[in-house]
Amino acid sequence: MNASAAPDRDRSRLLAAILLVGLTLRPTLTSVSPLLSAIREATGMTYQLASMLTVLPVLTMGGFALLAGPMLGRRLGERAGIATGLVAIGLACALRFFVTDASWLIASAGLAGCGIAIIQALMPGVIKQHYAARTPTAMGIYSAAIMAGGGLGAAFSPVVAQRLHDWHAGLGVWAGLAAFGLVLWWGTRRPALAPRRIPTASAGATVPRRRAWLLALYFGLINSLYASMVAWLPAFYMQQGRGAQESGALLACMTACQVLAALALPWLARRNPDRRPWLALGMSLMLVGLLGCIVSPAHGAVAWVGSVGLGLGGTFALSLILTLDHLDHPEQAGQLSAFVQGVGFMIAAVSPFATGWIRDISGSFSPAWIALAINAVILIAMTWRFHPAGYQGQNQATAE
Repeated sequence: MNASAAPDRDRSRLLAAILLVGLTLRPTLTSVSPLLSAIREATGMTYQLASMLTVLPVLTMGGFALLAGPMLGRRLGERAGIATGLVAIGLACALRFFVTDASWLIASAGLAGCGIAIIQALMPGVIKQHYAARTPTAMGIYSAAIMAGGGLGAAFSPVVAQRLHDWHAGLGVWAGLAAFGLVLWWGTRRPALAPRRIPTASAGATVPRRRAWLLALYFGLINSLYASMVAWLPAFYMQQGRGAQESGALLACMTACQVLAALALPWLARRNPDRRPWLALGMSLMLVGLLGCIVSPAHGAVAWVGSVGLGLGGTFALSLILTLDHLDHPEQAGQLSAFVQGVGFMIAAVSPFATGWIRDISGSFSPAWIALAINAVILIAMTWRFHPAGYQGQNQATAE
């Protein structure tokens, strides 16, 4: 009895550590937009240049995950690799206490992106390995933690900045969360597992290349919506006459709904290998929210923002689960996930830059929201390509 209880305790503690690590992955992005006016005033950034504070970490999250994440995982192992990512995030946040010009602020965004990339490349494989029978639930918890961290950044950064009369503090305070995550992650005992050989095959060798790229494009378009909303939603509502804290609270509302959906949709989808109906539901919720922001932004803001958040949270979690569904072997599934996230985040990085450019030339965010709504329609159509019959046979071929 005691022997069987020990692995369960270890898995519970590891899941708590995974949750805390997930919380560290978005405050460096979401803490910027509620403080954007103060940052632009202090640094002289244009909207387009300020978009680099979101574009660069998202771009780095993609490129670094694709090129360096799996290599670091093989060299360092998942424990030291994820710890390295937490150190990079903590240093980036600490640097923001002291930066005085735009170039150093942008450099901190790149450093944070590298840390986030390492963690995001390695964590799905960790989850697949330690929670094979409960992958949707564990991935939902991890995804919900990511979204919750984004909400914390949006809600508390402007409060900290106001209390301390310094926008640097609002950006830098998250170094403490990264340090706490590092301590818990490093000190948590791992459940015992039989040794596994790490496959050397690339993602393209374990699933059809066309399917791997389709998954990457799908993930990238989902995160294009997220990146643009995180970067510009507070600025959009400040343009509508709301204050920085109220606009940050709307972003926090969006992320709270993301947390709810990231937990709920994977749980609802856990018994059926066909994820498409739930993914389509999430895309439809995003579309409704975006249309509301276009047609009636001043009325029903909480409803529109909440609808976008429900859609984003559910589809982010389910798209990661959908990727892991394609392969049974944890290391191979982790490699595929690193490929999908690497390419996907590079695609997503274009979105906030394009949104900022459209805002600069048009003086309004409405044209950008229209483009994002079209993106949501495309995603709904793409969803029906992922019938489980297309990868169940692949699982049998690659399982060990």
